[in-house]
Amino acid sequence: VEEAYRGLLMVGRYPIAVLHLRLPLEEVDVNVHPTKAEVRFRDESAVFGAVQRAVRTALLETAPVAVATAAPTAPFDLSPQPSAAPLWEHARALDRRQAMPTGRQAEAGPGLSTPAETLPALRVIGQFGSTYVIAEGPDGMYLIDQHAAHERVLYERFCRQRLERAPEVQALLEPLALELSPPRRALLAEQEELLREHGFAVEPFGPDESGYLVRALPASLAGSDPRQAVASFLDMMLEEGEGDRRDRVAMSLACHGAIRAGKTLSQEEMRELVVQLEGSEAPNSCPHGRPTMIHMSAELLARQFGRR
Repeated sequence: VEEAYRGLLMVGRYPIAVLHLRLPLEEVDVNVHPTKAEVRFRDESAVFGAVQRAVRTALLETAPVAVATAAPTAPFDLSPQPSAAPLWEHARALDRRQAMPTGRQAEAGPGLSTPAETLPALRVIGQFGSTYVIAEGPDGMYLIDQHAAHERVLYERFCRQRLERAPEVQALLEPLALELSPPRRALLAEQEELLREHGFAVEPFGPDESGYLVRALPASLAGSDPRQAVASFLDMMLEEGEGDRRDRVAMSLACHGAIRAGKTLSQEEMRELVVQLEGSEAPNSCPHGRPTMIHMSAELLARQFGRR
């Protein structure tokens, strides 16, 4: 269950679930405990996979967008307003024709599995505080955290590239020499293939091969300090468990490469980001589980302005 929630739940929060599993009797071993207080599945990996896929599918089909409310207990109707929808559809069509079909947009198709229709098509209006993209949908207004949204887009891209073994790489003009402590050097030698999967190109050098050369970085880190990038990933891998390393590397890459809060974006950049987010598997949260957007319905706005 926790694996199904990966990337959808904020760090420090844990799901509560009651599972009802139906299996053939021969798939369950009830004789592992004298008082029957414990049973064992004959094929634990199959049960794990079935539960993980079922829970993940259910979450992606129903993942809600964070909703702004006037008061904690104030209910409001989330249904689209008929009078506003036709105008929005026309404006959205114009906005779509203006969007440039860049290479990155072409990659924004389905996520790692069948994407859920949890996010409507949005029309970009502008930017607030060089941090939030303001967009209009058929059922109200959306404030989109540009860093969290870009994190989600990059994370899913890195996961796809890892599965396809086709990372985007930026070669360095000159190789960068690294001096590493013995623990980091040993870890880099052990995890060299993992780094290569994500776009790093490193190789040992020196008479005793005690140092390393960095020849390329993931394209998303082209503007980063290579030394700091490699060091931070090695530290992260030292701290994380073996089973989490690939996912954690993708999350860390996404965080390092994502658009920062405080960066002013052009209208075209905002449209491209929103299009990519719409094509994500889980557009409503970043890989760390934080919401990517807040929704303010037309009904809520009307109430705030005294129109209801």
